[in-house]
Order: sequence, then C-alpha cells, then structure tokens
Amino acid sequence: MRIAILFLTLLLSVSGSLHAQSVHGFCGNGHYQEWDDALTERLLRNKQRWESNPLQFRNTVYIPVTFLMVANTAGNGRVAHAQVLNQLCKLNEDFADMGMQFYIKTIKDNINNTGIYNAQYNAGLVMNALKDNNSLNIWVVDVAAGSPPGPNDPPGTTLGYYSPFRDWVVIRRSECNATSIVMPHEVGHFFSLKHTHNGWDSQPWTPAIGNPAPALSPGGVPTELANGSNCNTAGDFICDTPADYNGFGFNGCNYNLAQDPTGVFIDPDEQLFMSYFLNCVRNEYHFSNTQQDLMREDYNHSSRNYLRPNITPNLTEITQAPTLLFPINNEFAPGYNSVNFQWSAVAGADFHLLEIAENQAFTSNAFTVIAPSGNSHTITSLQPNKNYYWRVRPFNAYRTCGSFASAQLFRTNNLTVSTNDITELNTWAVFPNPVVEQGTLQVSLMANKGFDGTFFLYNTAGQLVQPLGRHRINSGNTNFEFSIEGLQAGVYILALDQEQGREIRRVVVTR
Repeated sequence: MRIAILFLTLLLSVSGSLHAQSVHGFCGNGHYQEWDDALTERLLRNKQRWESNPLQFRNTVYIPVTFLMVANTAGNGRVAHAQVLNQLCKLNEDFADMGMQFYIKTIKDNINNTGIYNAQYNAGLVMNALKDNNSLNIWVVDVAAGSPPGPNDPPGTTLGYYSPFRDWVVIRRSECNATSIVMPHEVGHFFSLKHTHNGWDSQPWTPAIGNPAPALSPGGVPTELANGSNCNTAGDFICDTPADYNGFGFNGCNYNLAQDPTGVFIDPDEQLFMSYFLNCVRNEYHFSNTQQDLMREDYNHSSRNYLRPNITPNLTEITQAPTLLFPINNEFAPGYNSVNFQWSAVAGADFHLLEIAENQAFTSNAFTVIAPSGNSHTITSLQPNKNYYWRVRPFNAYRTCGSFASAQLFRTNNLTVSTNDITELNTWAVFPNPVVEQGTLQVSLMANKGFDGTFFLYNTAGQLVQPLGRHRINSGNTNFEFSIEGLQAGVYILALDQEQGREIRRVVVTR
C-alpha cells in the first residue's frame, strides 16, 4: 500500500490541520495486485473470526517496534531522532482507544545504504538481514519505493507503504513526525485494514466516470452503496465505514460529489485514517469501531505471535524536562576533545537524547547521541575554539513525549584532554571549591599504585596559567596544597598528567 501525493493539491495549508508537506497521501495497492490480494485475504479472515467470536482486550497490549533509521551510503540524510520520538508519541495517542500501544524495542541508527534509502525493491536481501524478527519493523527512508515505478502508478510522491510479504512498514523521513498521518495509516495496513475507498485506489471517481457511479469499481471491487446494504461484500468490506470513492486526495473535509449506483449521493467519513481526505484537523482522524476490532483480531492471530513477548515496558510518565548543569551560560568546556555534559536527573527516564549543534535551531553540523540512564555523558568529537548549543530530552521505551531542556551555549577551548583515565588513580578531589582569591587549593588523591604526575593550572581558553610541578603520588592517600595567590576570580582547569593519561578538575575562584 503505497501512499502518493499530488504536488499541486498538497501545497495548501489550513490552520490547525495537517502541515502541507505531510498531508495524507495515497497508497498504491490498486496497482500492486499481489499485495492487495494478500491483504484482502487477511482482512476477511480476521472479519470471519471477529463475527464468530469477537475478541476483547482485558488489558492494554504493548507492541515492540524497531525503528530502522536509514541514511545514504555517505551517512547523510538520516531522520532526526527527535522526530522518531515524536512519531511514537503520536502513534500511541492514535491507538490509545483500542488498547494497543507501542514501545521501542530497538533503534537502529547506523544503517548507511543508498539502496535502502532510495529503492527498497532492490535491497530486500539486505533489509531482511537487518530486520528484527520479533517486532514491528518501521523503515524511515528518503524515497519510499516498494516496487519499481510502473505505468499504472498514481502520480506524485510515494510517502509510505506496507509490504504484506516482507511484513514491514516503510515511510519517508519527511512523514516521520507528530503531524503527518502516514504512520497510523500504514500501521492500519500492517494490521490488515484496507482503504475505505478500496477499488478506487488507482482510479478514483471523477465526473468523467459519470454519476451514478458504476456498480463495479475500476479496481474490480463492487461499489459500496450509500445506504451500506452491500457493505460486507463491497468497498473495504467494513460496515461502519461509509461508502467512499475518493482515491485521489480530495483536498477538504466535506465530500458530496459522487452518487452511488442507485443515484444517492455518498457521505463518506472524511476523517478516517484509512481514507484519502486531506487537511482535516489532525486530532480528529480516527479508526472506526469495526476497524479497531479487526486490528485486534489481526494482532491476536497466531501469525502475530512475535508481537506478543509478554513484556510491559516502563510506564512511568515523564512530566518534566531536565535542567542543564554543565557546560552552560557561554562558559568554556575543559578540553574540546572530551566534554562531560551534565544535567539533572528526571524520574522515569531510561534514556536521554543529547543534541549538540553549532546553531540554536540544531541544524548546523548537528549530531545526536542516545545516552543511557544517568545524568551525564562524555563527547569526544567536538572541534576546538567553537561555539556549540546543546540540549537533552528524557524518554523511555514507551514514554517518548517528553520535552527538551532549554538549550545552553558553551565554547570549546584548544586544550586537549586525554581520553584515557589514569588507571593507578582511584579518586581525587579538590577543595574548597569554590576557593577564595589569595587562598590555597587542597588536593586529595587515592591511588591503588604509586606513580609520578605533573599538575598544571589552565584557564578555560586552554592557556597555561601556572605549572604546579611534578610530584610523587603514593599508593593510598596523598594530599597536596597549592597556593593560588595572584589568581583573579574565574573558572580554571586543574590537570594531572601522567604518561598514560590525564585527569582534570574544574576549579572556581571567587572574591
């Protein structure tokens, strides 16, 4: 089911509705008959099971998801991690009414393959090798292309599709966000749903076809009547989704153009996720009751055992953003090649999305890191003498709606910090810190083995302020006292150098 979009009609924007670049597009099941037939077979199977023994969930079910974030072979163009978190947050809102929720099993963000990025139909073997066989796989790519372009393809750009044979969802990176409805549409296909305009996919109703509409749709499916009397055998085979012949992206939410074969004007539900109506209010799109029932049946089928690992993810809500602690307020970071970012702990967070960039919009030379639980992470790949912005967003596998902390600005210096710790040193501390001008600085070290080391005092620009000499650090506890007479108030870096490594501490001098 490939989603395509007409360039001209989708350039319109309506306040409070889907944004112009990500409005609901088109699927291509009408021109890819094998996919269409396979999905119809599954839907009718689920419908038969539901009619004979309706399934009800006693508790919410949690479905594992693997996001495969693909870049080209050069590593460029990957979707932003924040967009993936936004997408999962919104997808869980979309499916909340039916007791189906999704959580991140894995994020694969190191796939650099131009073939997958632009033409999945040529990359099936590679994709199969990367697929996670125990979760819903969602590929986020630049060009969604499940089959070679064909003469019967609808015009426009493919936004996403579900492959029944590969059993994965593929969407364009532009559609992976909290405003597009491509993702819930394709997940609906994943759970066996057809388009509400089934049969009119590749050739929707137009005045040229005539009113009344023919009894058989262009796709060979019986045309559903406005009164729904043939709903079990026509259209999408679901009786609480009204007749719909709009397979071409009607740009509005009030469709009253087509007459059914008896001459009665149809009145479709324009805000069903599985329709093609554009620019309706995002939060009013929905699945019908029967669509929800059939998706639950599909989830419960034996072929979906792999989606039921009986795992409940961390359900703790994340209600606050962290506070950034260091580096902040345009201060220098000690050592450009090893910066330890620190922030306040947030209840419920198992991971933190750390973003660093050269501009406040986080678009210039930006990169992201998923840091595990805790409240610090060291980055070793920054450049010297540059301004950077950074921010942190807490999340866990299920709760991905949290906010970023307000961005902070800092500057790297030209001081190189060894990324190797001094293995002989267990702990060391500097006190008092802050220390007053004209005072003395106490340094206490605990070593597991004696070694010789040299102390240096730098300013935050990486310039040597004062050499403090070479000293013997004995096994066990060793204490030193250094005079800071003559130092002006400010922030300094105390470095301890040894042949195999360097350790640093931040020192604040006050008046």
